[in-house]
Amino acid sequence: MRFKLYFKGETCDYTDEIRRKFISFIKKVFKNHSEEIYHLIFSSKKVRPYVYSPFFGKDFEEKKIGPEISFIFSSGDYQITSSFWNGLLTLKEKKAHYLKINEKKFILNNIQLLPKINIKSFKVIFKTVGVAVLTDPSASSRDFKNWYLIPEKENIDKFNEVLKERVKQKYKIIKAIDIEPNLKFTLLEDYPLKETIIPLFNGFIRGFRGYFLLEGDREILKFLYDYGFGVRTGQGFGLLTIVKQL
Repeated sequence: MRFKLYFKGETCDYTDEIRRKFISFIKKVFKNHSEEIYHLIFSSKKVRPYVYSPFFGKDFEEKKIGPEISFIFSSGDYQITSSFWNGLLTLKEKKAHYLKINEKKFILNNIQLLPKINIKSFKVIFKTVGVAVLTDPSASSRDFKNWYLIPEKENIDKFNEVLKERVKQKYKIIKAIDIEPNLKFTLLEDYPLKETIIPLFNGFIRGFRGYFLLEGDREILKFLYDYGFGVRTGQGFGLLTIVKQL
């Protein structure tokens, strides 16, 4: 299930802390509905059972935020989406349904339930909403070039190997089930991916955006659609949209 949240406020200067603001808002939403679910999600530094992707405004290229910003929130867990929805309603009742960025308030003025999508094919062309990030657990996190993997013709076998390992880890944490994911990532010749470096939490991360083909079990493809592709999905990376089912 997916929600799109729309906020409206005054245009302000971009800040590297913007993603912290979205994360803090999501935490506030859950805490205002259920301390139990809040603790379940945020008590440790584990994979979050959701993914979100922010939109900072039409003037973001000029390092401006607003006046309208939004984000899409997605999860395949009904308990999570139900708690999120009810938390939003509680915030509205308390008049606390806003984001505060650079001392400017952005008020939540609309919540849209996005259409439910079923995956019926074993081959799906996806597009990133924002940026996707994949890290190689065999590399050092201090090795910026090798820690972050960008899919290219030269390393596609390595990329697929790491992708399956990360999906297996994430599935085990969220579903509590061990799997050996049947999954293959393929580049699309007519739609080259764009490498993107983004400032985050006093540092930088490296990811990519664009179109690609995923082949595999429909359950795994739906899992990635619901919970996000790659890592750092709880920090606003890895949300996918379906372009075409082949």
